[in-house]
Amino acid sequence: MKPDHYAGIEALIIKYLKAELTEEESRLLNAWRQESPENENLFTELTNDIRLTEEFNAFLDIDQEKGSQKLRANISKEEKRQPVYRRRLYWGAAASVLLLIGSYWAYRSLTHPRIEHIEAVAQVTDIAAPDASNAVLTLANGEKIILDSAHNGVMATQGQMHLIKSADGQIEYKTSGTETEKTPSFNMLENPRGSKIVSITLADGTKIWLNSESTLRYPTYFSGKERKVQITGEAYLEVAHNAKQPFIVVKENTEVTVLGTRFNINTYEEESSLKITLLEGKVSVKHNERSALLKPGQQAVITRGEEKIDVSDDIDAGDAIAWLNGQFVLDGTRLTSLMNQISRWYNVEVVYKTNIANKAFGGSIDRNVPLSRMLEALRENEVNCRLEGGKIIIGN
Repeated sequence: MKPDHYAGIEALIIKYLKAELTEEESRLLNAWRQESPENENLFTELTNDIRLTEEFNAFLDIDQEKGSQKLRANISKEEKRQPVYRRRLYWGAAASVLLLIGSYWAYRSLTHPRIEHIEAVAQVTDIAAPDASNAVLTLANGEKIILDSAHNGVMATQGQMHLIKSADGQIEYKTSGTETEKTPSFNMLENPRGSKIVSITLADGTKIWLNSESTLRYPTYFSGKERKVQITGEAYLEVAHNAKQPFIVVKENTEVTVLGTRFNINTYEEESSLKITLLEGKVSVKHNERSALLKPGQQAVITRGEEKIDVSDDIDAGDAIAWLNGQFVLDGTRLTSLMNQISRWYNVEVVYKTNIANKAFGGSIDRNVPLSRMLEALRENEVNCRLEGGKIIIGN
């Protein structure tokens, strides 16, 4: 990031702490966080472990400008130096925000001398559902593009393939010629935890949606006798039909082969099994030496550590893509699996304090609700849970 792009970051951090970011400000802050590991580490250190009460917000109303001036002073001072000293900027900004927070606790101790510090720490702010995508696209040359902050139009050109972002945020590949004489290069799309769903249209017209904490590795165009991509996490695919060039999704030693269809694939590592759910068309699932052919409405389940493929008809295929339609499906979902989904979506850690019965629930809930509402729904289902220290605690 260029030096002048640091201007205002201190104000955005403070507004984030106050939950007052506009959509545009949230996009700018996310872009800054994604630009480098140092930025993200700084942001995490300043926000994840800080429990702010409503009184902190009142304090910021009084002293926000002073805090901003301190941050700007540190940032401006660092901008005048050479890039080799850039790391010092992070520590300067960190020190300023921590100073602001430290001042708050001094202010609080004067105004509420009888309230113990531990009581204030126990109070936590709510966590909103993701309102922006933090997806990063890595090109064959190593260049990284933060999709939400990239300009509309042509974002990159690789050979005769153009990566284009439309006005409504859609990402797709288009060619200005043929690529038959060259070997295609590979790109990687990564959608991290706590990020909205991201979609992309590949060179053949296939459209793929990625859930949070998921990746897609694919060629810029397809050549040869097959179209092959690699997926981790969860994805929903609408594959463009091409009988002469089957589409293959690879995950470790499992392959899903299609000609043209709609299906969902869930490969999250923390889950006990891989699941392929077919909504339309026909797919072949191969796992090591075993294979199965799916019909619409069927689901293939491959339990990790086992060789067999179990095919089930007794499913609601719509439940498999509930995430795509903005829903958490509780109906029949086990607690640990549900908490894995919540952890990825809200980017929080789940801690189990006691042994729990891995019960199943009923109903569904909107994925766009704040975390507090999600926890309330769990408590309505007799799950003892709370948000504490930036973590969801399950049990006593």
